[in-house]
Amino acid sequence: MREPPADLPTSSLRDALASDYGLLAGEISFLPIGHDGNAWAFRAHTRDGASYFLKARRRIENEAGLLIPHFLHERGVARVVAPLATGRGALWTVAADYALIVYPFHSGATGLAAGMSDRQWIEYGATLRRIHEVAPSAAMAALLRRDDFVPDGATVIRALDEHVASATFDDPGRSLIADYWRARRGLILTVVERAESLGRQVAAGNPTLLLCHADIHTNNVLRDGDDHVWIVDWDETMLAPRERDLMFVVGGIGPGFVNARQEELFFVGYGSVGASELALTYYRYAWATSDIGAYGDQVFLREDLGALDRQEAVERFQSLFLPGSIVDIALGSNERA
Repeated sequence: MREPPADLPTSSLRDALASDYGLLAGEISFLPIGHDGNAWAFRAHTRDGASYFLKARRRIENEAGLLIPHFLHERGVARVVAPLATGRGALWTVAADYALIVYPFHSGATGLAAGMSDRQWIEYGATLRRIHEVAPSAAMAALLRRDDFVPDGATVIRALDEHVASATFDDPGRSLIADYWRARRGLILTVVERAESLGRQVAAGNPTLLLCHADIHTNNVLRDGDDHVWIVDWDETMLAPRERDLMFVVGGIGPGFVNARQEELFFVGYGSVGASELALTYYRYAWATSDIGAYGDQVFLREDLGALDRQEAVERFQSLFLPGSIVDIALGSNERA
């Protein structure tokens, strides 16, 4: 998000850090990063010279996303960033009406923003293979979501389709996207219907479910020098077929994420695997469906968003349909499934 929430004052963040983490913060600055419409990022500098990454969320929707990084550390997967515990041992606290999660701050740029060395692409693949090979304990498996192969966003898209058809819009951004939607309505509904159909086909095959990050594109990979990487942002973690994660590397999800040589380097680290083209195709369509629904929701229904965030949602929505973007990638993969 590009603007901090109006109802989350810096003083609330500072008080929560002091009372629950024993951290005396000096400067706290908002970081205009990320595209999750329900999460905001901050950097806190403490008086002893340390830095921390703060994530404020409307609510904790996937508790496993906080626990899994610690679980992986315990099983020897070191290159993941885990949230810090409060003095009472909790992995999050409350600031104003928000859930607040605190992480150590890693200053490296993302792999998407700065590119990765050959060694980092190989480590990226090796780290993901190690994650996929970790067997969750019974207690952890009970907390993890299991992929139901119903694409996120499908219900939202159908509701938005009715909204766009029946409403009039004075806001220029909403009017623009309403026209954009109407011009591409057949394509949007085709994407949703194919995602749902492919999901049913994948589910019918009863695929093996593994521990997946579920959002492991290179914007969630931080560079550590030129040799190593850190895996961040575990909010979407779930039990799913390995293709849920491999989809981000096999062809990628948009321009600039991965090229053929980088994909090859990734699999040097990950190892040989017979990925299902059907499952990869499903996840591309599911990702397109999720993005259309998420950005459409931000444009039309999120009255709490400021002008900068709404304008970015307008631009992001339009970008989904450009050549080489996720809708184009999904449509191109359909013939191979």
